[in-house]
Amino acid sequence: IFQQMFGSVCSTMCMSGRMALGIPSVPSFLHAVEGVGDNLGHGETTENFCERLGKSLCQMVLGLVMIPGCMGLIFWNENNLVVNEATADLVSGAKVYPTCVPSPKATGELVLVACDLYAPDIASSLPNTLSPFLDHVSAASISWTMEIFQWKEDEEDDCEDADNGGQKCTKKYSYSRSWVEAPVDSASFAHPDGHDNCAAEFPSNLESSGSVEAPPQSVVMSEHGTPSGGFVLDSGLVSSLPSVDLGNRLKSSAPSSGGDPTWDGSGQLTAQMLHGNGEYLLTTTGFPQIGDLRIQFAGQLAQEATVCAVQQSTEGASSEYTFEALPPRRFGWFGEKTKPLERLEAVKVSQDEFIEHYHEENQGDAWTMRLFALGLMSAALHMVLSPLSVAAEGFTFLNKWLCGLGRVLKDAAQCVVGTAAVLIALILTTLTIALAWFTVRPVSSLAAVAVALCLKVLFVKFHHKKNQRKDDDYFKLKA
Repeated sequence: IFQQMFGSVCSTMCMSGRMALGIPSVPSFLHAVEGVGDNLGHGETTENFCERLGKSLCQMVLGLVMIPGCMGLIFWNENNLVVNEATADLVSGAKVYPTCVPSPKATGELVLVACDLYAPDIASSLPNTLSPFLDHVSAASISWTMEIFQWKEDEEDDCEDADNGGQKCTKKYSYSRSWVEAPVDSASFAHPDGHDNCAAEFPSNLESSGSVEAPPQSVVMSEHGTPSGGFVLDSGLVSSLPSVDLGNRLKSSAPSSGGDPTWDGSGQLTAQMLHGNGEYLLTTTGFPQIGDLRIQFAGQLAQEATVCAVQQSTEGASSEYTFEALPPRRFGWFGEKTKPLERLEAVKVSQDEFIEHYHEENQGDAWTMRLFALGLMSAALHMVLSPLSVAAEGFTFLNKWLCGLGRVLKDAAQCVVGTAAVLIALILTTLTIALAWFTVRPVSSLAAVAVALCLKVLFVKFHHKKNQRKDDDYFKLKA
């Protein structure tokens, strides 16, 4: 209450002072600068023990459905790893070009080429509002994304356990100012007062995100980065080029067109309203205000590249040759197929390095999916065990007679339930991976089992002989 009264008094004094001095009022969308937001409560809800138990039973059913899904995801991941590794092994059979001069005899063959990269200058193709800030950018594409500075609302439930096994929850709303990808309607806020976005929006003459592309068949790999005499990249390889931030290439301002226009939160945006500042174009030179815009640029470009694909001839381009994907090939006992092979690395590497990087990427993707599946399995099992976690709330009934010990017992029981969910998930995930290996890698799996059995037999024999020697020594000493 004191904070609201103080803010109201300060606002009144500020407005009175401005009017007395003849200072024009500032547009309302400029008042809120970046800073700490507000945290406000709104309403209370209660939930008794039976209601919580009923919800936990629904969660248990959902968890039981999720577990087979997690196991299927693990099976797919292990099979996908085998297919990706077999695809990477095909690179070893590629013909390696010592230079970047195409050979007609290699048409239709799998080749490995490492060359400099040429791309046309497409900066002038940007919209008129943006093109003055970028000069001479040779890239396959240039994209921009726009954000707007707005109040945003976050909602959460602050719940406390009651002594009857139920819960009392207070819905809390926090408000903060930050850059967002779309305008926020502050009229729908639970507490709109003091958090007004003033209907600020994106400009009417510029899309909030977009891109300009290099013409088809204009990105070329050649001996010295020239637009001819090498290999034209197809759309699949062009899309593999890395995305690079272009913030360090931005000009600080656009040429003046007379006057000093400013962005007022809506309407059309001109180049003169923007200013280069670090990685972004901004509609302000100081702290951002509600309604301000910022724009970030990225380009698909590289100075050099290594490609493994099938060489083919082409027409209507600056070079006579291009690439296409190698069709899937059969491998293994069960006739599985590799994926189409057409891969680009934005650096010059040897054949062995190319294969090594390919395998490292495959293993990294597989381990990422394994960890994701483990987390999903843990969540599913926690949902399955949620009735036990809710049942532990029954210990709170003992608080009145055990001086608060009931809550300690409840927390301990819920800790055990959570730990059990993680351990069971780890065991199930490991067993599922092992079972998947027997399915997709039968030879290596059986070989590993055979080696393990041999080691077990040798260990048992060695341990038996050791015990027999101890017994013989004991009887000799006794005799």
